[in-house]
Formats: sequence, structure tokens, C-alpha cells
Amino acid sequence: MPTEKRSSKKLQLAKWLGGGVLVFLIGGLGFLYLRGFFRQEVEYKITNAPSVEEPRFPLLVVSLSNALTTSGRFTDFWTGADAIYAARLDAIRNAKRTIRFETYYMTPGRRADEFAQALIERSQAGVQVQLLIDNFGTGSIPNEYWQRLRQAGIEVRLFRNFDWRAPLEYNSRTHRKLLLIDGERVFIGGAGVSDSWDGDPEIGDRAPWLEFEVSYSGPIVSILEGNFIQNWAYAGGTVDLAQQVVQALPEEETKLYVTNDTSTLSESTIRMLFQVSFLAARQRIWIGSPYFVPDSNTRNVLIQAKNKGVDVRILTMGQKNDKPIVRFASRELYGELLAAGIQVCEYQPSMMHAKLALIDDDWVSTGSANFDPRSYHHNDELNVSTRNPQLISKIGSLFEQAQAESQCLSQQEWENRPLTEKILGRVGLIVKPLL
Repeated sequence: MPTEKRSSKKLQLAKWLGGGVLVFLIGGLGFLYLRGFFRQEVEYKITNAPSVEEPRFPLLVVSLSNALTTSGRFTDFWTGADAIYAARLDAIRNAKRTIRFETYYMTPGRRADEFAQALIERSQAGVQVQLLIDNFGTGSIPNEYWQRLRQAGIEVRLFRNFDWRAPLEYNSRTHRKLLLIDGERVFIGGAGVSDSWDGDPEIGDRAPWLEFEVSYSGPIVSILEGNFIQNWAYAGGTVDLAQQVVQALPEEETKLYVTNDTSTLSESTIRMLFQVSFLAARQRIWIGSPYFVPDSNTRNVLIQAKNKGVDVRILTMGQKNDKPIVRFASRELYGELLAAGIQVCEYQPSMMHAKLALIDDDWVSTGSANFDPRSYHHNDELNVSTRNPQLISKIGSLFEQAQAESQCLSQQEWENRPLTEKILGRVGLIVKPLL
């Protein structure tokens, strides 16, 4: 082949490769642009926040975070996979009329099989069973699993299927974990339906994941049933508003505040809930979150509280975790927190997956929300906040026990972290809305 022809072909190939790379870069930047990666983060200040003891504090939570005020009874509290799954299965097996379950995460295994069997038994006994399952978080479950449930009379809806006509919407998921029994009892926590919560050898766990679940009864159940029905409708389900679905029950003594965060790039009711709560603290702010990637507003509020003498502690995941890139991104943000004297403690025995915000001795918020952009702006989340002293005591004890099994970082340890971790952390922060 003549030299000129070979040179011409090489030049043509180089042009094709260069063009392909250029198209890829333009497409990637276009995607980031459409997702709002380049928008400027709005910074704002909140001043003169009342303490959590003041009567007007709950009113501010309701008005600023669009929370719903209701009431109910705190009925039970479980820690660890065995206790949580046993409580769920017991409630399912004793259901008389309805079972409604919404979750983000499921994987094949023993826990999923036990869950399916319990649901099938109640469905065949005449109980109405509705499952609202996130399409992305349950992607490893085979279709045969869902077919088996449907054949038993169980209604299964997948939340936010991929749609080529609106592909960017697929990044917004439902992250809730909500189990409703007979319109009388609700279970709220962070656990999916997966053997991972028993401990995952692939990430080095030597114990079950750090996790808890809370149950309530009373009027709050009707509120949360309505939240479930809303997403059920958006997933294409039939909504039957018969009287037994959402019941008007007499108000009870314990006030509960439900913050229902839905996907939006510019606003976040969950973030506002946390920030108002932190500014109200006078003695302590204890935070539990596996995926702790707070924005500058949240970091500034925590530092402000610490400077006022508040005991600020953060409990998060350590080396045993299911998302290393999130941990590296999170660690990039520790510097100013550690410099302010805030304790940042990484849980050592296993993956830490519990989510909580404990304020003084008078306020606690638990549910599905993490302190990261995904929970703030991309996921449907659900948190319940309350002054209930029993729950506050249990959450406080759980936190102290977990911190005793954690490594609390020093400023020097953070500064001396490996260079590769620093690089991965910077990369993680660039793509943090996708983590």
C-alpha cells in the first residue's frame, strides 16, 4: 500500500477518534449541565433560632420544612438485622386487612425469600398486599420473584421506571423504607430487604450493620398511608380512598412531625429541617449518617453551633462500607469540622447505616434521610421528628454504644490520609449528586 494512502487512513482514523472523544465530552458536559452540576449553591443564614424547648420551635419546623403535624404512640424500637426483620415478619404474619410496603433496596437471598413467603401467605388469606419498589434499588431481583408475588395476588409497582423520553428523571429515586399494617401501625427505618444487613464479608464486616427501626401507632399511620398512596398513584397504581384507607382518628398526646422530602434541585425540606434543628441546639447535636456529604450551609451551621459550646458529634461509616467513593468524598469535608473541634467518628465493626439527628434532650429526627445531596435534592425521603423521651433515650444509648466502637479522627490523622484517597475524594465531590 502506498505511503500516502496509509497516512491518509491514519489521519482519517485519528479524526474519527478525535470526533468521538469530542462528542463524548460534549455529551457528558451536557448531562452535567442538565442535572444542575454547574448551578451556584445558594447560601443563606438563619439567625435567632429558638431552643427546642420553646413552644414555637415545632411551629418553625412545620412552616420552614413543610412538615405535617400529627400525633401517635411510639410503640417499639429494634436494633440489628435479626430484630428488625423478625419484627417486620411478625407484623406481616399478623396483618388482618392491609399490608403496604415501600422500599428502595432489595437483593436476592434469605431475607428476600422470607419476606416473599410471609407476604404470599397473608395475600392468600385475603389480606390486601401492595408493594411499591424502587426500580433502580431492586434491579438485582429477578423478574421471577415479582411474578411469583403477583401470581399470589400481591400488587407490585416499580417506582420510576427508566423512560427514554425523560432519562434524567431516573436519577431521582424513592429512598423510603415504610411498612404499614392494617392502617394501625407503621414501621420506619433505614433497612432494605437484603442479607447485606447481616454483615457483608465482601466489605470486611465482622458484625451486622448498625441499624435501627421505629414503630408508631395512632393518627400518624393515616398520614404516612397517604404518603404511600401518593407515590403509589405516581407509579400508576389504582387509588381506592375508602374510609378504612385513611382514617380520621382522635388526636393523641405525643406530637409527631412528618417531613416528606421529594425530588427537587433547588429546594430541600429535609435540609431545612436539619438546619433549623441544629440552630436550636443548646447542649448537643449528635448526627448519625452513613453517607455524610453535607453542603456548605449545613457545615457552617454545625461549626456555628460548636463555637457556641454545643457538643457536636458525627457518627458515620468507616472502612467497612458499601460505597467507598462516598466515604472518600465525605472525608474531604472533615477538615473544617475537625478544626472547629467537632468529633467525627467512624464505626469500625461493620457498615454503619443508621440515620438520626439528636438535639439536646428534647428532640430527635429519624427516618430514611442522609446528610448528602442525594437525600437533599434527588430522593423521596421520609423523616419523623418528635420530643418523645423514650425514643430520645433509646437513640442516645444507641449512639453512645456505637461511638464506643468507633474511631474518632484527629486533625493530624485527617491531614495525613493517603494521597490516593485525597484524589478520589476530590473526584467524589465533583460527582456527588450522582453518588
